[in-house]
Amino acid sequence: MNKKIFALIIVILISFCFIGIAMADNATHQDNSTDDHDKPIDKDTSDKNKTPDKNKTDDKSKYILAQGSGNDIKFSDGFRGFRLDYSKPAATSGDEFKHASASSAPNSNMLMQTIIGCYVKGLSGQIGSIMSGAIQSGASGDLVNAAQNSEKINGAVKINNNTAAVFSFEVLESVSGNVSNYFAYTVSFRSISSNTNQTNLTNTTNATNVTNATNITNMTLLFDNETNATLLEELLDYLLFWADMLYGAWEPIIETLLNDFLIFYHALEEMVHLFENFMAELQSMMDAVEKFLNMLASLWKEIDGLLKLLGVLLSFIQQIINLIGAILNFIVGLISAIIALIQQILGLLFALINFILEIINQILLLLQAILDFLKALGNVLVSVIENAVILIAGFVLITVGAFFYNRIRNQKKKIN
Repeated sequence: MNKKIFALIIVILISFCFIGIAMADNATHQDNSTDDHDKPIDKDTSDKNKTPDKNKTDDKSKYILAQGSGNDIKFSDGFRGFRLDYSKPAATSGDEFKHASASSAPNSNMLMQTIIGCYVKGLSGQIGSIMSGAIQSGASGDLVNAAQNSEKINGAVKINNNTAAVFSFEVLESVSGNVSNYFAYTVSFRSISSNTNQTNLTNTTNATNVTNATNITNMTLLFDNETNATLLEELLDYLLFWADMLYGAWEPIIETLLNDFLIFYHALEEMVHLFENFMAELQSMMDAVEKFLNMLASLWKEIDGLLKLLGVLLSFIQQIINLIGAILNFIVGLISAIIALIQQILGLLFALINFILEIINQILLLLQAILDFLKALGNVLVSVIENAVILIAGFVLITVGAFFYNRIRNQKKKIN
């Protein structure tokens, strides 16, 4: 029986040892992974295993290329740059640049503090316009103070309660010199809580290693004791030790859970206060709505009276319209009568004109008849006159002949 208990204890201890070794190996692997994630990301795709020397001029094969155009552009080394010299043209995509120290830029400290201040105050989305104004004016307002007053954590700038940022700065000088130089930066973020968790994980790993060493020592002691009383005592001590270790391991978790519970309780209490405030605001809103409805009721009464007045006014307007319609009908009838009278007068005038024209026509016919009569009478008179002329001419000839005959006769008588 004692051998079975002893064998069971040995198996349990060996199992705990393997579990501790596995936990330590897993924790070590997580530490390595966490360290890799916390390292700054080298964004230079041209040479990932080398750190560029920003104080030296790279050869032409390592020139940095602009990946855009304007005052705020990205570069092939992963930096974001802002135009420094507004008297020169802005860079265009493909222009070549080389590294230079950030301190070579005018007002370099102010520019660095301005960029950091933008992230501290949550203005990273407006950093392009802010940097353009700061470079041209030489001042950036309270952003420098915000950067100087920000908390520093192991060389990183605390952005908020959970995040810290690591900044790198440089000046990118134009290789050709025909375009403006650029003040560039890059930023990498670190989680503040993840560093704390990493420390806790390291402490847990160390505690596990101590536990493993203790387990080995206890196993040696158990092998040396052969009596049942000693074995039970050692087993009790070992179990108490494990209970103490478990309590020590679970104590931060329990404290964290208690803190989380307190935070949850305070959040719930705050939520209750917010709900009470919401209900108070809702009650105030309901009172305001009730007052608004009362105002609407009084307004509706006023509108009802106004509508009645409007109805009377419309009825009056209808009467006026009817009167105007009757007047218009009378005027239309009068105009129709006048038009009929004018038509009668015009008909009478036309009849009178026709009568006068008939009289004139009859007179003309009479004159034509008279002229025809006179014409016929003239022909008779001409014949009479012709006959008279012939008679007169014959009479004259006879008279003249008789005169000359008598004269000749008388002369002959005288001669005789």
